[in-house]
Amino acid sequence: MKLELVNQLLEVEMLISYRGKTKLVDKLIVDTGAAHTLISSDVVDDIGIYFENGDPLVSSFGIGGEEYSFQKQVDSIKLDSYEITEMKLDFGYLGDWDINGLIGLDILIHGQFILDLGKLTLIQRN
Repeated sequence: MKLELVNQLLEVEMLISYRGKTKLVDKLIVDTGAAHTLISSDVVDDIGIYFENGDPLVSSFGIGGEEYSFQKQVDSIKLDSYEITEMKLDFGYLGDWDINGLIGLDILIHGQFILDLGKLTLIQRN
């Protein structure tokens, strides 16, 4: 799949399905330094993804310090032609960044993706 280089960041989009509703989320950054994928909760609340009592809380550490998010199991995610069913994703607040989330190693390793920076492509190993 072709990556977009926006503000020196590699952007992709991903389709998220949750309880029979789907949403195409754009402005997702491919982040090989992120252990978990993190999606802005503001972007997916219209398909019913929001914090509920009993949702696991996850803490993350990065340049901005410690942040907290909640975890939900979605029906599926689709990144180009690659699909994972019953995937657990983290959702939370991403601050004032003009992005909707990070695609982390949980998806990149599971899909055995190869990042070709010369061609700006993300290729799934067969």
